[in-house]
Amino acid sequence: MMQKHVVGNKAVTALLAVSFAVSMAACGGNGTQGQPSGAGSASTARESRVSKATAAFFDSKTEIPAEQAFGTKSVWFDKGSGVDIDDESTVDYIYVFDGKGSVTAYQTGYYPSTDNGAVTTTYGDLLGLSEDELIQLAKDRDKDCFDNARENYLSTSAKFFADKAEQDTSKAEEITKKGEEFQKTLSKTEYEEPAAKPFYLKANSSEEMLSFQISRFNEKSADRYLEGSGDVETFATVNTDLDLEPIDTVQLDGMRLQGYSRIVTSVGPDNKGFTGMEQ
Repeated sequence: MMQKHVVGNKAVTALLAVSFAVSMAACGGNGTQGQPSGAGSASTARESRVSKATAAFFDSKTEIPAEQAFGTKSVWFDKGSGVDIDDESTVDYIYVFDGKGSVTAYQTGYYPSTDNGAVTTTYGDLLGLSEDELIQLAKDRDKDCFDNARENYLSTSAKFFADKAEQDTSKAEEITKKGEEFQKTLSKTEYEEPAAKPFYLKANSSEEMLSFQISRFNEKSADRYLEGSGDVETFATVNTDLDLEPIDTVQLDGMRLQGYSRIVTSVGPDNKGFTGMEQ
Protein backbone atom coordinates (compact mmCIF):
# COMPACT_ATOMS: atom_id res chain seq x y z
CA MET A 1 0.00 0.00 0.00
CA MET A 2 1.29 3.44 -0.94
CA GLN A 3 1.12 6.08 1.79
CA LYS A 4 1.82 9.81 1.62
CA HIS A 5 2.08 12.40 4.35
CA VAL A 6 0.89 15.66 2.81
CA VAL A 7 2.55 18.93 3.77
CA GLY A 8 0.84 22.20 2.89
CA ASN A 9 1.87 24.25 -0.13
CA LYS A 10 1.62 28.03 0.20
CA ALA A 11 1.21 28.50 -3.54
CA VAL A 12 -1.62 25.98 -3.65
CA THR A 13 -3.25 27.60 -0.65
CA ALA A 14 -3.07 31.03 -2.24
CA LEU A 15 -4.53 29.68 -5.49
CA LEU A 16 -7.35 27.60 -4.03
CA ALA A 17 -8.43 29.09 -0.71
CA VAL A 18 -11.25 31.55 -1.23
CA SER A 19 -11.78 34.35 1.23
CA PHE A 20 -15.16 34.79 2.84
CA ALA A 21 -15.54 38.18 1.18
CA VAL A 22 -15.14 36.65 -2.27
CA SER A 23 -17.60 33.86 -1.56
CA MET A 24 -20.09 36.41 -0.28
CA ALA A 25 -19.79 38.50 -3.43
CA ALA A 26 -20.18 35.44 -5.65
CA CYS A 27 -23.33 34.32 -3.86
CA GLY A 28 -24.81 37.75 -3.23
CA GLY A 29 -24.92 37.43 0.57
CA ASN A 30 -25.10 40.37 2.93
CA GLY A 31 -26.26 41.28 6.40
CA THR A 32 -25.09 40.86 9.97
CA GLN A 33 -23.27 37.65 10.80
CA GLY A 34 -24.90 35.49 13.47
CA GLN A 35 -22.99 33.65 16.15
CA PRO A 36 -22.81 29.84 16.27
CA SER A 37 -24.70 28.29 19.14
CA GLY A 38 -24.02 25.23 21.26
CA ALA A 39 -25.99 22.00 20.91
CA GLY A 40 -29.26 22.54 19.09
CA SER A 41 -31.23 22.01 15.93
CA ALA A 42 -30.70 23.51 12.48
CA SER A 43 -34.01 25.36 12.64
CA THR A 44 -33.04 27.04 15.92
CA ALA A 45 -29.70 28.13 14.49
CA ARG A 46 -31.26 29.53 11.32
CA GLU A 47 -33.82 31.59 13.23
CA SER A 48 -31.04 33.72 14.75
CA ARG A 49 -28.90 34.00 11.61
CA VAL A 50 -29.41 36.22 8.58
CA SER A 51 -29.46 34.06 5.44
CA LYS A 52 -26.17 34.36 3.55
CA ALA A 53 -23.49 32.24 1.92
CA THR A 54 -21.33 29.91 3.98
CA ALA A 55 -17.56 30.44 3.69
CA ALA A 56 -16.11 28.68 0.62
CA PHE A 57 -12.65 27.12 0.67
CA PHE A 58 -12.07 26.22 -2.99
CA ASP A 59 -13.01 27.83 -6.29
CA SER A 60 -10.80 26.27 -8.97
CA LYS A 61 -11.69 25.88 -12.64
CA THR A 62 -9.59 22.69 -12.78
CA GLU A 63 -10.10 19.54 -10.74
CA ILE A 64 -8.18 19.45 -7.47
CA PRO A 65 -6.21 16.30 -6.53
CA ALA A 66 -6.52 14.97 -2.98
CA GLU A 67 -2.95 16.02 -2.10
CA GLN A 68 -3.74 19.65 -2.92
CA ALA A 69 -7.21 19.55 -1.37
CA PHE A 70 -6.06 18.42 2.06
CA GLY A 71 -2.80 20.36 1.82
CA THR A 72 -4.89 23.55 1.75
CA LYS A 73 -6.01 25.36 4.91
CA SER A 74 -9.70 24.44 4.92
CA VAL A 75 -12.66 23.04 6.85
CA TRP A 76 -14.30 19.73 5.89
CA PHE A 77 -17.37 17.87 7.13
CA ASP A 78 -17.80 14.14 7.78
CA LYS A 79 -20.89 13.18 5.78
CA GLY A 80 -21.12 9.56 6.87
CA SER A 81 -21.17 6.58 4.54
CA GLY A 82 -23.86 6.36 1.86
CA VAL A 83 -25.75 9.37 3.23
CA ASP A 84 -27.59 11.87 1.03
CA ILE A 85 -27.06 15.48 2.12
CA ASP A 86 -29.77 18.04 2.83
CA ASP A 87 -30.20 20.83 5.40
CA GLU A 88 -31.27 18.36 8.08
CA SER A 89 -28.50 15.79 7.49
CA THR A 90 -26.19 15.41 10.47
CA VAL A 91 -22.48 16.26 10.65
CA ASP A 92 -20.80 14.09 13.28
CA TYR A 93 -17.28 15.50 12.86
CA ILE A 94 -15.80 18.71 11.50
CA TYR A 95 -12.18 18.51 10.32
CA VAL A 96 -9.93 21.57 10.25
CA PHE A 97 -6.88 21.18 8.00
CA ASP A 98 -4.04 23.58 8.79
CA GLY A 99 -2.34 23.56 5.36
CA LYS A 100 0.81 22.15 6.98
CA GLY A 101 0.06 18.43 6.94
CA SER A 102 -2.13 18.15 10.04
CA VAL A 103 -5.85 18.01 10.82
CA THR A 104 -7.86 18.69 13.97
CA ALA A 105 -10.99 16.56 14.39
CA TYR A 106 -13.89 18.05 16.35
CA GLN A 107 -16.77 15.81 17.37
CA THR A 108 -20.07 17.52 16.55
CA GLY A 109 -22.50 14.63 17.00
CA TYR A 110 -23.11 12.47 20.07
CA TYR A 111 -25.86 9.86 20.28
CA PRO A 112 -25.89 8.00 23.62
CA SER A 113 -27.75 4.75 24.19
CA THR A 114 -29.87 6.55 26.78
CA ASP A 115 -32.35 9.31 25.99
CA ASN A 116 -30.24 12.01 27.64
CA GLY A 117 -27.48 14.21 26.31
CA ALA A 118 -27.61 13.86 22.53
CA VAL A 119 -25.73 16.51 20.54
CA THR A 120 -26.81 17.04 16.94
CA THR A 121 -25.25 19.26 14.27
CA THR A 122 -26.79 19.58 10.81
CA TYR A 123 -25.75 21.27 7.59
CA GLY A 124 -28.46 23.80 8.36
CA ASP A 125 -26.40 24.86 11.39
CA LEU A 126 -23.48 25.65 9.08
CA LEU A 127 -25.37 27.94 6.72
CA GLY A 128 -24.14 31.52 6.70
CA LEU A 129 -21.03 30.93 8.81
CA SER A 130 -17.58 32.33 8.08
CA GLU A 131 -14.47 30.17 8.41
CA ASP A 132 -13.82 31.40 11.95
CA GLU A 133 -17.43 30.78 12.93
CA LEU A 134 -17.38 27.26 11.49
CA ILE A 135 -14.32 26.49 13.60
CA GLN A 136 -15.86 28.07 16.70
CA LEU A 137 -19.04 26.04 16.23
CA ALA A 138 -16.91 22.90 15.91
CA LYS A 139 -15.10 23.72 19.15
CA ASP A 140 -18.35 24.45 20.99
CA ARG A 141 -19.99 21.23 19.85
CA ASP A 142 -16.89 19.19 20.66
CA LYS A 143 -17.03 20.41 24.25
CA ASP A 144 -20.79 19.75 24.35
CA CYS A 145 -20.11 16.17 23.25
CA PHE A 146 -17.48 15.72 25.95
CA ASP A 147 -19.62 17.23 28.72
CA ASN A 148 -22.64 15.13 27.80
CA ALA A 149 -20.62 11.94 27.35
CA ARG A 150 -18.98 12.38 30.75
CA GLU A 151 -22.30 13.01 32.50
CA ASN A 152 -23.87 10.07 30.73
CA TYR A 153 -20.98 7.78 31.65
CA LEU A 154 -21.06 8.87 35.28
CA SER A 155 -24.60 7.52 35.35
CA THR A 156 -24.10 4.33 33.33
CA SER A 157 -20.81 3.38 35.01
CA ALA A 158 -22.35 3.85 38.47
CA LYS A 159 -25.06 1.39 37.47
CA PHE A 160 -22.40 -0.95 36.07
CA PHE A 161 -20.54 -1.15 39.40
CA ALA A 162 -23.78 -1.42 41.40
CA ASP A 163 -24.96 -4.32 39.24
CA LYS A 164 -21.60 -6.08 39.56
CA ALA A 165 -21.65 -5.70 43.36
CA GLU A 166 -25.16 -7.14 43.48
CA GLN A 167 -24.18 -10.08 41.28
CA ASP A 168 -21.06 -10.96 43.32
CA THR A 169 -21.95 -10.37 46.97
CA SER A 170 -18.69 -11.92 48.19
CA LYS A 171 -16.78 -9.08 46.54
CA ALA A 172 -19.43 -6.39 46.89
CA GLU A 173 -17.33 -4.18 49.17
CA GLU A 174 -14.29 -4.37 46.89
CA ILE A 175 -16.39 -3.67 43.80
CA THR A 176 -18.14 -0.75 45.48
CA LYS A 177 -14.79 0.78 46.45
CA LYS A 178 -13.53 0.37 42.90
CA GLY A 179 -16.68 2.05 41.63
CA GLU A 180 -16.23 4.99 43.99
CA GLU A 181 -12.62 5.43 42.84
CA PHE A 182 -13.70 5.27 39.21
CA GLN A 183 -16.48 7.81 39.72
CA LYS A 184 -14.17 10.20 41.58
CA THR A 185 -11.59 10.16 38.79
CA LEU A 186 -14.23 10.42 36.10
CA SER A 187 -15.93 13.41 37.74
CA LYS A 188 -12.61 15.30 37.83
CA THR A 189 -11.82 14.69 34.17
CA GLU A 190 -11.69 18.00 32.33
CA TYR A 191 -12.26 18.81 28.70
CA GLU A 192 -9.20 18.85 26.46
CA GLU A 193 -9.44 20.59 23.11
CA PRO A 194 -8.38 18.21 20.31
CA ALA A 195 -4.81 18.52 19.09
CA ALA A 196 -3.81 18.66 15.43
CA LYS A 197 -2.69 15.25 14.14
CA PRO A 198 -0.74 14.38 10.99
CA PHE A 199 -2.79 12.82 8.21
CA TYR A 200 -1.82 10.42 5.44
CA LEU A 201 -3.16 9.52 2.03
CA LYS A 202 -3.11 5.78 1.39
CA ALA A 203 -3.74 3.86 -1.80
CA ASN A 204 -3.85 0.27 -2.95
CA SER A 205 -5.14 -1.37 -6.12
CA SER A 206 -8.81 -0.88 -5.23
CA GLU A 207 -9.19 2.21 -3.02
CA GLU A 208 -7.71 5.46 -1.76
CA MET A 209 -8.10 6.63 1.82
CA LEU A 210 -7.50 9.67 4.01
CA SER A 211 -6.12 8.41 7.33
CA PHE A 212 -5.57 10.10 10.70
CA GLN A 213 -6.24 9.65 14.41
CA ILE A 214 -9.08 11.00 16.53
CA SER A 215 -9.03 11.34 20.32
CA ARG A 216 -12.43 11.14 22.00
CA PHE A 217 -14.02 10.43 25.37
CA ASN A 218 -13.91 6.75 26.29
CA GLU A 219 -17.16 5.24 27.58
CA LYS A 220 -15.85 1.66 27.74
CA SER A 221 -13.17 1.60 30.44
CA ALA A 222 -15.18 0.64 33.56
CA ASP A 223 -14.97 -3.13 33.04
CA ARG A 224 -11.20 -3.06 32.45
CA TYR A 225 -10.74 -0.91 35.54
CA LEU A 226 -12.80 -3.32 37.63
CA GLU A 227 -10.68 -6.23 36.40
CA GLY A 228 -7.54 -4.34 37.38
CA SER A 229 -6.19 -4.38 33.83
CA GLY A 230 -6.04 -0.63 33.34
CA ASP A 231 -6.39 2.86 34.74
CA VAL A 232 -9.42 5.07 34.26
CA GLU A 233 -8.88 5.63 30.54
CA THR A 234 -11.00 8.71 29.97
CA PHE A 235 -9.80 9.29 26.39
CA ALA A 236 -9.31 6.79 23.59
CA THR A 237 -7.43 7.16 20.31
CA VAL A 238 -9.30 5.94 17.25
CA ASN A 239 -7.76 5.34 13.82
CA THR A 240 -9.95 6.86 11.11
CA ASP A 241 -9.91 5.99 7.40
CA LEU A 242 -12.14 7.98 5.04
CA ASP A 243 -12.76 6.78 1.49
CA LEU A 244 -11.66 9.19 -1.25
CA GLU A 245 -14.17 8.43 -4.00
CA PRO A 246 -15.19 11.77 -5.59
CA ILE A 247 -18.90 12.62 -5.49
CA ASP A 248 -21.19 15.00 -7.37
CA THR A 249 -21.93 18.53 -6.20
CA VAL A 250 -24.63 19.04 -3.57
CA GLN A 251 -26.33 22.45 -3.63
CA LEU A 252 -28.02 23.66 -0.46
CA ASP A 253 -29.58 27.07 0.12
CA GLY A 254 -26.49 29.27 0.53
CA MET A 255 -23.99 26.40 0.55
CA ARG A 256 -22.40 24.36 -2.25
CA LEU A 257 -20.70 21.12 -1.19
CA GLN A 258 -18.18 18.98 -3.03
CA GLY A 259 -15.64 16.37 -2.03
CA TYR A 260 -15.60 12.65 -1.48
CA SER A 261 -17.90 9.84 -0.39
CA ARG A 262 -17.15 10.39 3.32
CA ILE A 263 -15.93 13.99 3.56
CA VAL A 264 -17.10 17.22 1.90
CA THR A 265 -16.30 20.92 2.02
CA SER A 266 -17.93 24.21 1.06
CA VAL A 267 -16.87 25.46 -2.38
CA GLY A 268 -17.39 28.46 -4.64
CA PRO A 269 -19.70 28.49 -7.69
CA ASP A 270 -16.91 27.79 -10.20
CA ASN A 271 -15.15 24.96 -8.40
CA LYS A 272 -14.83 22.07 -10.86
CA GLY A 273 -14.45 19.35 -8.25
CA PHE A 274 -11.95 16.97 -6.68
CA THR A 275 -10.06 13.89 -7.81
CA GLY A 276 -8.22 11.10 -6.06
CA MET A 277 -4.49 11.03 -5.47
CA GLU A 278 -2.04 12.17 -8.12
CA GLN A 279 -0.43 9.23 -9.89
